[in-house]
Amino acid sequence: MTVLVVGSGGYLGSRLVPALLTRGHRVRAGFTDPRRSSAFGWGRRVDPVRCDVLDPATLPGALDGVDSVVYLVHRMGAGPDFRSEDAAGAEAMREAMAAAGVRRCVYVSGLAPSGDERRPLSRHMASRLEVEELLSAGPTPVLTLRAGIILGAGSMSFEMLRTLCERLPVQPVPRWMRHRRVEPVAERDVVEALCRALEVTPRSGHRDLGCGEALTYPALLRRFSRIAGVPTVRVPVLGVPWDLVAAGLTPLVDEGADTVGPLIESLQHDMVAAGRASDLFPGTWEMTGVDDAIRRALVG
Repeated sequence: MTVLVVGSGGYLGSRLVPALLTRGHRVRAGFTDPRRSSAFGWGRRVDPVRCDVLDPATLPGALDGVDSVVYLVHRMGAGPDFRSEDAAGAEAMREAMAAAGVRRCVYVSGLAPSGDERRPLSRHMASRLEVEELLSAGPTPVLTLRAGIILGAGSMSFEMLRTLCERLPVQPVPRWMRHRRVEPVAERDVVEALCRALEVTPRSGHRDLGCGEALTYPALLRRFSRIAGVPTVRVPVLGVPWDLVAAGLTPLVDEGADTVGPLIESLQHDMVAAGRASDLFPGTWEMTGVDDAIRRALVG
């Protein structure tokens, strides 16, 4: 099978490509600049192509002869207009896949809050779900894998978690964050799910990815601190809105405000998996637990 990985140079794409090669797939690695493929150990084993979803003229050539597409484009962090750019890219890819006769597309999104929450979706989550809808509006079957915090070295969420625990031994925790739950997922399980999604009958819909354990954010910080051996303490604080939290954290982490803001805004929602993506795929598959995933990420 020939698989186009759109976003091969990103965190998840750079982990997925070697896994696909190991499974015997032919990989067409999509980059905005194909010369970037030389920075990866697998660069000589793939067909690097220019694939810029904001430049639709690059898509027909990238998709020529492709059986399946893995879509890993997320514009968050590129600027305040990331949502409209995400939407434009999804529409362009949908039309290009239809014209090329692609058999399937697999997209990685974020865990969606339960439908009974009263507060509006964060910009980050609204964009993820909008891309899912736009990609799925064409004739190409699109399977969306929704993941929360990915526990893996290099994951934006994991590196923020690491940085907070290493640089902030006393961690203020706003009231609105103390009872919100999150279900992380190990990097290795996201990669495994993507590979398996390409090996089953093409279908549309979505599945959630989670480790099977939901924690509050303070509990996750506590768990990381214990496993990493970094002493921290959490202090409850009142009356601190998410945007003030984001402004305070931005100088501490190695990300800009355009990235930190939408991520912190999303913490106002529960992010817990509904069902199990592993039920979709044949064969036994035990998801990695939180502690083991953190340990693996710390040495990875």
